[in-house]
Amino acid sequence: MAPSNTEERSTRRLAVRVRALCAFAAAMAVRDARRARRALLAAQRGGTVRTAAEETALMLMLYAGYPSALESLRVLNSVWPGRPKRSREGTPAQWRARGTALCRRVYGRAHARLIPMVQELHPDLAVWMEEHGYGRVLSRPGLLVRERELITIAALAALGWERQLVSHLLGAKRVGAGAEEVRNAFRTGLAVADRVGRAAAQRAWDQVGLVPDARRGA
Repeated sequence: MAPSNTEERSTRRLAVRVRALCAFAAAMAVRDARRARRALLAAQRGGTVRTAAEETALMLMLYAGYPSALESLRVLNSVWPGRPKRSREGTPAQWRARGTALCRRVYGRAHARLIPMVQELHPDLAVWMEEHGYGRVLSRPGLLVRERELITIAALAALGWERQLVSHLLGAKRVGAGAEEVRNAFRTGLAVADRVGRAAAQRAWDQVGLVPDARRGA
């Protein structure tokens, strides 16, 4: 009997190109330019288009800040010269609509709790998260949603952001990532984390292991 789509999704391994992009993001999140260069070369060998590497670098603005995104693009230009094109990003209203839709996909039913929680931390941050983070950055073309979630896992594991890592480990499954893909993305980030970050990332992984159904809240 042929495996079902669900079985295929749950067992598929991380593609070489996506693994390389995860490694690039994780390395630059912890300022390891040498490792990042090796990852970019692997991405090229794996058939990655340069735009995908550009998008990975831009994503780091959300997880490691503008300095990381800037330096990631510098490393990219040194290894893989090119001239990025400015995208047609749309309007703030479009970003907000796209961002809300994507955030709901990633968080599932937990989205209803997420927004009030962030609003309590700061109302502006809740707007920025959906409008800018999800709508302007993570909804861009150039990478699949599933690929962006896997890259996010690698970066957050490298940095040891436990709470956010839990959410995206679950979110990756919600948007179609297979169990082996998620595991490999996590391990890629864990490999470059420091002692404190590794401990936090491992706690996140252990916590998600207690919530096997990705439809449950993060």
